[in-house]
Amino acid sequence: MKRIVAALLGFSLLLITGCSQMDVAASVGKTDIELSTLQSRVDSILAERRKVDTSQMQLQDGDVLTRSQLTFLISNLILEDIAKETGIEVTKADLEAYKSEIFQSIGGEAMLPSVLVNAAIAPEALDEVLRRDLILRQIGGALAESGATDGEINDLIQNLVREKSKLLKIVINPRYGVWDETSISVIGTDPAGDAVTNK
Repeated sequence: MKRIVAALLGFSLLLITGCSQMDVAASVGKTDIELSTLQSRVDSILAERRKVDTSQMQLQDGDVLTRSQLTFLISNLILEDIAKETGIEVTKADLEAYKSEIFQSIGGEAMLPSVLVNAAIAPEALDEVLRRDLILRQIGGALAESGATDGEINDLIQNLVREKSKLLKIVINPRYGVWDETSISVIGTDPAGDAVTNK
């Protein structure tokens, strides 16, 4: 009887754990990326596409778009961990200055929606993109000061991100694929099912 009770308790615990993991798209160290967060980003991108002319754009769709957004969310967490570990800071003033720089380079803020759609960036993720760019700038600057050449910096940054991803132990929900340490991205094994639909 005790064995049956223990087995039932174990099964119940398995169900509870399984249900909780069903809400997670990926885990990066101790941080979970919720399915709702991933879906929200994809939905936002698809909604923005209806507002601009996309006839000349080559856009990601379906599971490819989903995996690219999940890769984006994961890489953000990796870079944030590197920034924290190395003492890199990005202030609000830094973000605003960089935003002005971006607006000027694309021909004004009015061009932003088309640029974001073409780059598969949700509007609400703009500050995250700018922040990661500034973190990468600082990492690149530090590497340059240590003697790395321009040609070496990109490879060194990729190696840094790759090693950090190994330490953080990234786990992907199987419905989206697996984490590939070589390409530092989520690669597909099965379609993302009904997680994404073109609206």
